[in-house]
Amino acid sequence: MSRHFFFAPVSMSGYHRWTAGASQVGAASHKVAGMAAGLRSQGRRAVVVSSPIVTRERRRWGFGGRVCRDDGMACVYLPVVRMRGWNRLWSGLLYLWFAVRRIRADDTVVFYNFFPEYLLAAAWLRCRYGAERLIMDIEDGPRADEPGARARITRWSFRVLRRLCSPRAIVVSHQLAASLGVTDACVINGVALSGPALPPDFDGPVTFLYGGTIEAGTGLPIFVDAVRQIAREHPQLAARIRFLITGFGATEELEALAADVRLSGVVVDVRQDVGPTEYLAALRASQVGLSLRMPVSSLSATTFPSKVIEFAANGLLVLTTDVSDIGRIFDGATAVVLREATAQGLAAQMIAIAADPATHARVAAAGRTRVIERFSIAAIGRQLADFLVRPANGKRPVTELP
Repeated sequence: MSRHFFFAPVSMSGYHRWTAGASQVGAASHKVAGMAAGLRSQGRRAVVVSSPIVTRERRRWGFGGRVCRDDGMACVYLPVVRMRGWNRLWSGLLYLWFAVRRIRADDTVVFYNFFPEYLLAAAWLRCRYGAERLIMDIEDGPRADEPGARARITRWSFRVLRRLCSPRAIVVSHQLAASLGVTDACVINGVALSGPALPPDFDGPVTFLYGGTIEAGTGLPIFVDAVRQIAREHPQLAARIRFLITGFGATEELEALAADVRLSGVVVDVRQDVGPTEYLAALRASQVGLSLRMPVSSLSATTFPSKVIEFAANGLLVLTTDVSDIGRIFDGATAVVLREATAQGLAAQMIAIAADPATHARVAAAGRTRVIERFSIAAIGRQLADFLVRPANGKRPVTELP
């Protein structure tokens, strides 16, 4: 039986524990794990091959390799070195080594995004077996507005991989597939991994969870202004609204916000850079998940906020800006969608949720049902298996995909 290999610099919870927290388990890890689990649910053999990204550790030069089952997935973790600059070359050589030693003619290799580390392996596989079974998984489109040498290398890597791999691709959104001209695309906005048996309790105070990469493009200014507005104009809601912040970025600004609104009684709990166990606890303690990507930002044009799938699958009410494929997935009966990405609009929706939690609990339940139906591991597995095994000449246009 042919095998499906996912090349991706990710780590699961077992590797995170083995490295004593030096690796990150983020959205990319969940997406890759979900796709691999989907294929396995259809009786396909799927393996994650990773050269993980680890933080600096002065006491170690790096970490050795591991072959294991991690979070139920078959994983090959390649050895990692912590020498800046050399680590990417090292990763590229190890991906090449694995491709030469382990990949067969009937295997499929999926490259998660377009990291330069893949180029040697992709070039060898293209020369050895052709492009048909080399599939890009484009999660973040190249951004022309990003300055610096690293951004230029990344854009160049995207162009080279597009030439080495099949013209078909897995893409994170219909919008990105159209902008990149990928007419034969398997669009996967996200994967609904198993959520809690019971939905969040909306009877008490409503906790709004804000995480991921926190910056201007992901709504930091409107979030800060909305919280300040609630604290200033509606201090009576302090007992019914609280904010929990995970993710990365803008730590000083967020801590300053927490200090500024503390006197009004509004709680802003900043818990950034947490591990997978702590993040899961934060997710389970929340009722509303915030996705605030700004419609005018290049970030919104080149990717999709897959966290909304995670929020909804776990029973949280999704409060999101209207970007990318959001309108294809949610409507007013399944989420709260901001038609205008402003602090005033965000504050108004937060106040409305706190004022009528019962109604919004029903919206959250409907959102969970929709997401699980469309993005369950089994549903994604069927979609992926169909896409990866059929020949390119049997392609369907992207507009016909779910």
